[in-house]
Amino acid sequence: MNLTILAIILGIVVIAYLAIFIMQRTTVKRVSAYQTKKEQLASLKVRDELVEGRKLALTGQSLKQYQSLEGSFNDVKNNKFLKIDQQANLVLFEARGINFIKTRHELSRLEAMVDDTESTINTVRSGLTELKKIDEAHREAINDLKKKYDDLRKRLLAENFKFGPANKGLDNFLKQLEGDYDEFTRLTENGDHATASDIYEQLAMETTQMENMMADIPALFEKLDTVYVEQLNELVQGHTDLIAQGYVFPNDTLVEELEAIDAQRQQVLQLLGELKLKEVSEQNGYIDRRIDTLYDMMETEVTARKEVTKNADQLSSDLLRLREQNSQLSMTLDRLGQRFQFNHKELETRRTLLEQINATEEQVNHNDDLLEASEMSFSELRAKQDSQLKRFSEIESQQVEIWEKISGLEKAQHSARQFGGQYQQEIENIKQAVERMNLPGLPASYLEYFFAVSNELNRLAKSLQAHLIDMDEVQRQLNIVSADIDTLKEKTETLVDQASLTEQLLQYANRYRTSSDRVAAASEQARMFYERDYSFDKAMDVLGPALDSVEPGVYEKLVDSYMKRKTPLL
Repeated sequence: MNLTILAIILGIVVIAYLAIFIMQRTTVKRVSAYQTKKEQLASLKVRDELVEGRKLALTGQSLKQYQSLEGSFNDVKNNKFLKIDQQANLVLFEARGINFIKTRHELSRLEAMVDDTESTINTVRSGLTELKKIDEAHREAINDLKKKYDDLRKRLLAENFKFGPANKGLDNFLKQLEGDYDEFTRLTENGDHATASDIYEQLAMETTQMENMMADIPALFEKLDTVYVEQLNELVQGHTDLIAQGYVFPNDTLVEELEAIDAQRQQVLQLLGELKLKEVSEQNGYIDRRIDTLYDMMETEVTARKEVTKNADQLSSDLLRLREQNSQLSMTLDRLGQRFQFNHKELETRRTLLEQINATEEQVNHNDDLLEASEMSFSELRAKQDSQLKRFSEIESQQVEIWEKISGLEKAQHSARQFGGQYQQEIENIKQAVERMNLPGLPASYLEYFFAVSNELNRLAKSLQAHLIDMDEVQRQLNIVSADIDTLKEKTETLVDQASLTEQLLQYANRYRTSSDRVAAASEQARMFYERDYSFDKAMDVLGPALDSVEPGVYEKLVDSYMKRKTPLL
């Protein structure tokens, strides 16, 4: 038992010793790595880079930046490297003991010190590189800007005619740029690159602005000084020429408008001299629209003149045609008025249309007089002509409508007579067909309807023989007669069928008169309806059920047989 405990204790001691040994070896390796990294940092030639930076002859804010970088490196050189060595020795000392937590803490501090030192050195080196780049960029910019300003100055002198009133403003703007350039050059030569950078950004922006203005101004100036002047002169001359050719412009204020546009042009030239190019572009847009409006006004009148000439020929042609139509319509109305009655104010409408033709002709002549007296423009006359042409078209449609109504009267009369004769013949045919049936008599309701239709035909005949035929009334009567004739045919067919079926049923009922009291009684009653009252339908209604009572289904069978073999009455 004691040996076991001793063995366990011995094992723990061995494990603890091995752990301490491994921890110490690991710590020593990491400390050695940090020391190696510190030596690598110390071997960098940062001091040489600082010496090179001092050769830039920096001043002002740039010098302060350099001094800050130099101070940071001196702190590394004189303090941080020493503290790293001290911290490394402390870690190695602590690693000999068994306080692992403290050793790990001190090792972390060493790592942080090395990382901080590395970061500081990197910042110093990148700062020095940036100062060198700025110095090179500024010195290069000095040459670039000098060449650019020389080119701008030469162009401004050589092409001053392209910039008009903007010459002075551009010259002042360039002088300001050159003054800022001199300040930029001085600061760069003195090494104050930080302050020079602010001036350089402003210079770059304003130089681009100067170049853009010199690119845009020539076109703007040419428009104001040449294009608009030529267009205004052209408008003045065109207006004068058109007036001489007899053109009239409604509310003619063209001269005043041209003077107002020219005054606006002068004002925009002043804006150009003040280098207010955005306002110049906007005002040029307004001037463009005002000038286009004047050109459109003249073009409208020139185009209108061509259309007026075309419309004049059309009006003349329409007027002749409408008068001829109205005259022919008048003669036709006179001729047909001897025989037909007009119910739709055809005569009054024809006279009204003639009055409108005469009135429109007077308007046409009056408008021509106004045009000849230069009291009306071509565009105004064209609008009136369009209205007159539209009215002529409406008049023609109305005259054609009247013509279509009356031109068919004679044909309609002839057709009505034909239908009247046809309907009279159909009445005769119906009468003869019924007489051939040798019926004991006819129901009063049928006779009443038959004579009513006959009377309608007589009224139709009288209407067609009137001194002044009213074709509207004739057509109305024709429609009534046509419908009533069809109804009479149906009534006649039904009457004849009922009478014929009653006769057959009576004959068939004789078979059962002796054997069936019901059939015998029904036969007597049906015969009374047939011979005395002429109510053939009632006779069928009495006989049918009676026969079905002795011979089921016989009534329907007899009806179907009759309907299949019957021939049309008419």
